[in-house]
Amino acid sequence: RTNCALDSQGQALLGARLRHFFRAPAPRTRRLQSTHQRANDHSGGSDGRLSSGATAKEGSLTAASKADERDQPRDQTTPRPIVSARALSLILLVVALAAGGALRFYNLGALEMSPDEGASWAAASAPTAAEVIGRQPALNPGELPMHDLMLHGWIALFGSSLAAMRAMSAALGVVSILLVYLVSCELFAPGSERESALTIDDVRIIAGLGALVFAVNLVTIKYSREARMYPLMLAAILAQVAMFLRALRGGGLVNYAAVVVLTAIAIASNFAALLVPATEGLWLLNVVARARWRPDNAKARRGWAIAIALAVVGLILVPKLFSSLHAASAGSVGGWRKPPALYAPFALFNKATGSFAFPILAALAIWGVVRGWRRGGREAIAFALLWMWAPPVVMVAASYTIAPVFVERYALSCFVPFFILVALGIFELPGDLVRVGALVLAVAFSVGHIVSYDRKPHDAQYREAIAAASSALKPGEVMTVVPSYAIEVIRYYLPADQLDRAVRYGASASAAAVLIIGDQNLAPDAARSYRKEYPDVVARLRGVTVLRR
Repeated sequence: RTNCALDSQGQALLGARLRHFFRAPAPRTRRLQSTHQRANDHSGGSDGRLSSGATAKEGSLTAASKADERDQPRDQTTPRPIVSARALSLILLVVALAAGGALRFYNLGALEMSPDEGASWAAASAPTAAEVIGRQPALNPGELPMHDLMLHGWIALFGSSLAAMRAMSAALGVVSILLVYLVSCELFAPGSERESALTIDDVRIIAGLGALVFAVNLVTIKYSREARMYPLMLAAILAQVAMFLRALRGGGLVNYAAVVVLTAIAIASNFAALLVPATEGLWLLNVVARARWRPDNAKARRGWAIAIALAVVGLILVPKLFSSLHAASAGSVGGWRKPPALYAPFALFNKATGSFAFPILAALAIWGVVRGWRRGGREAIAFALLWMWAPPVVMVAASYTIAPVFVERYALSCFVPFFILVALGIFELPGDLVRVGALVLAVAFSVGHIVSYDRKPHDAQYREAIAAASSALKPGEVMTVVPSYAIEVIRYYLPADQLDRAVRYGASASAAAVLIIGDQNLAPDAARSYRKEYPDVVARLRGVTVLRR
């Protein structure tokens, strides 16, 4: 019995020395650890205790074991993980930036110009900044000329090719990955809730996971590959939310000023961004009400200060907002839209993330909500849920009371809290292997959604339609296009010496011999009425039809 015991202990000591040689951690060490898991690991555990019965049985080994224990280094009592939490979060962020950058910049010029991109190009390609400002209200009435001015400068540096113009949006999309990391850190920042069990290391890992899930999701990629204002809007919103959370937690004049400036930039980039400050207003109402409206409460005072700042920005931009809504309700911009179904907020996340990926992401997000709520992160989770659901619900209400405005790109920022909750759910899973497996599944199905999406063409063949229309024109004849704002696409593709062969649809187009019909955003009966006037089909192409009188 003594020899067997000695052999057993000798094998254990040999294993410990081999682990020390290879600098490997002791068994059962966790990499992605939450606070309660680290507490179990450092509490001594059952492996570090010796019962009195076991001591009596192995008493004959005491002298030999003590002699060998003196030979072991002292630092083996607290094994270190192979990768620190800070290094792991940095690795996740770098992978997110690399993957997100590749997905956003790859083959940017593959798709043809869309009518919406044509409007942005027409405004930004003006010779001077003053002319950009003058063109913008008619071409992009849903914004102030912030994006068009930025694109104007970008075109001056890199040219007006589709790839060059879309590269600005792709760059803003990569910046948004960094901002998702920052928003996650501010949302779960230690100190924001005394009862929260998340440490700084925990928050950094969750932020890295959230950035990676955001980086590889189709809904955040496809809008970063268009020469439009939505990547700027999303980046400005994310920066604004981060500063909003920081100002609410710690106050500070610089933070309040940052909230004001970033709110103005976000709303100026597109008036749909107003949904986020409105959501923050609801949250501030909750904060002040929980403090029982007492002015002596520090958090209530900070909430009032932020509310006043948001109200000032809103009052400045309200006149432009109402003019934009009037233009949208008149149908002069954006084409025809049907009112959304009442379940549209739920379908929004399913459609945008993919039918196969959504159940996995939703399950992880629900698990993150349940576990995080139990562990004390209630305020952070409540704010994330409000940010996730309030804007889509408001859009549905506005669609039935003002005009149909339920559009996926208007609610881009709502996907960020969803992905952060997915990251929290991954972090809260038990065991590193389970966490890694969940992350691999989430990323794999998200990438699969991208692959499936790319297999089908998603652009209209305006360039081919313009060539067919030009060949069908006789000397002195002109062409036109519906929807009318797509005229800028024709002007982009036509040679400079043939721009007079295209006219905007309307009274001036009554003598147009050829009509190009874009299939998107047309009222159901509109196509039939156009075909009565233009009965001869010149060409049927993807997303567009060419007709002649």
